[in-house]
Amino acid sequence: MKALTMILAGGTGRGLSALTRHRAKTAVPFGGKYRIIDFCLSNCVHAGLTDIAILAQYSPKSLIEHIRMGKPWDLDRKSGGVYILQPVYHGKKSNWYLGTADALFQNIDLIRNSGAENTIVLSGDQVYTMDYNQLLDFHARTGKPVTIAYKKVTAKQRSRFGMVRVSKTGIVKEFKEKPHSSDFQYASMGIYVFKTKYLLKVLDVGKEDIVFDILLPAISKGGVAGFRYSGYWEDIGSIPSYYRASLRLLKKSAIIRGKGWPIYTRGVDLPPAKLFESSTVENSIIGRGCKIRGKVSGSILFPGVVIEKGAVVKDCIIFSFSVIGADSSISKAIIDKEVRIHEKVRIGPDVKGNLPDIDRYCEKDKSIRTRGITVLGKKSKVRAGIEIPGGAVIEPGSKVGF
Repeated sequence: MKALTMILAGGTGRGLSALTRHRAKTAVPFGGKYRIIDFCLSNCVHAGLTDIAILAQYSPKSLIEHIRMGKPWDLDRKSGGVYILQPVYHGKKSNWYLGTADALFQNIDLIRNSGAENTIVLSGDQVYTMDYNQLLDFHARTGKPVTIAYKKVTAKQRSRFGMVRVSKTGIVKEFKEKPHSSDFQYASMGIYVFKTKYLLKVLDVGKEDIVFDILLPAISKGGVAGFRYSGYWEDIGSIPSYYRASLRLLKKSAIIRGKGWPIYTRGVDLPPAKLFESSTVENSIIGRGCKIRGKVSGSILFPGVVIEKGAVVKDCIIFSFSVIGADSSISKAIIDKEVRIHEKVRIGPDVKGNLPDIDRYCEKDKSIRTRGITVLGKKSKVRAGIEIPGGAVIEPGSKVGF
């Protein structure tokens, strides 16, 4: 059964704050080695789906550099493979993708010419493993023009997702988009299968959103089936969800190391990590090329990170080639690439702070502030002796205390 895969990767990723100032949300590093988009790409490869289009719009440079010709996923092929598609000039006018449905409509020729019986539409900003063949088989058995994947979530999570009510026979009866509260237990995962002929019929000028312009009318006619998924799944839409999903790997590493279902990614050409006599490492993921002279616990270090002697790093996520200076103490922080933290810096939820003008470096984000997670943007620098309180967001390129 031939299927075309369309991966939506065009969002601005505002919920990920400083991490997405210069990169697409789907290109955010994850798990000490990967990018978020690696998960749905790997799922596609394992399912034999090798005709893949990534619809990108916002800050696509890092995503393009990561994907390139798709070789790490065995997608560098003469027939099929992976393509990154951006909004283009069509002769009369050019537009940004105005929404998820409009992104598909702007690439309708690709869908029409694919010859695929079904079109799978995926969100590229989710961490999970799924056999899409099971989804396609279910879709074929129902005979419905549309199938959506859904998963049971807690009451606290329901305001984050589109919530669905599904009948005992597997037909989606109602859909409420991010309700303030809901009695529905199941969240739409943003994973859809369309009969391609049906999708071509409903895509049109002025239809911008998949949910409101395509799904809701189909649901009202009884045309949408629901595929229940019970495995691990996390929508990486905010700093708290990113932080939670990342550190969960320290307890359940099988999420990304499942037997027979590896997650593929572009590797780095660095030597193995080196731990010096003065170092201590506990319950952490350490990337290649790291040099550790201090203490690291409950943390994820991407390749090339340096932890100097006397530094203490606890419950942190540190992206590639950042340096933590000697005798610094960093806890509950997400530190982007190439950040330089000098000596005797203190960062964490138990730190009051000693910089009178700290607010000028920070974005105001209540969800981050109330949870005490500190975020340092790419290539920022922190002067020796500075104290930064938990919940601060330091913008990329900032020079704190200089």
